[in-house]
Amino acid sequence: MGAAQSTSEEVRELVGKTGFSSDQIEQLHRRFKQLSGDQPTIRKEHFNNVPDLELNPIRSKIVRAFFDNRNLRKGPSGLADEINFEDFLTIMAYFQPIDVTMDEEQVQLCRKEKLRFLFHMYDSDSDGRITLEEYRNVKWWRSCSPGTRTSRRSPRAPSPTGP
Repeated sequence: MGAAQSTSEEVRELVGKTGFSSDQIEQLHRRFKQLSGDQPTIRKEHFNNVPDLELNPIRSKIVRAFFDNRNLRKGPSGLADEINFEDFLTIMAYFQPIDVTMDEEQVQLCRKEKLRFLFHMYDSDSDGRITLEEYRNVKWWRSCSPGTRTSRRSPRAPSPTGP
């Protein structure tokens, strides 16, 4: 976020693009600066410093989602090497709850965008399909999550290539 003069204009523009309030944007900007070491961009390795992600079984998918060009609306495939603050907000907006003041059409559009985001997390080869191998990977990660194991599974994690 630039000079003091243009900051409020930039914030208003980001409010419109992301649905975050100006206070939320300011808070997320502080978090972005903390993660980036006060740099204008973040790289994947900066997410190694996020304690809440440390034990998350889908940590790598979450981090990858921040750099997926499809989620950043920058192309049909590929990963960005780094993201700026606006990119960071674009991805964080997917995690927001649906606004109760939206009309039905806006709610459906928002749901569709969130589902597309989740789909991209698991369509790791960007081919527009979730293959059996990608699905097995989802099942494997789900089985590793605390509280999601079924009684049919052994206590050890199944092979990522097994059923």
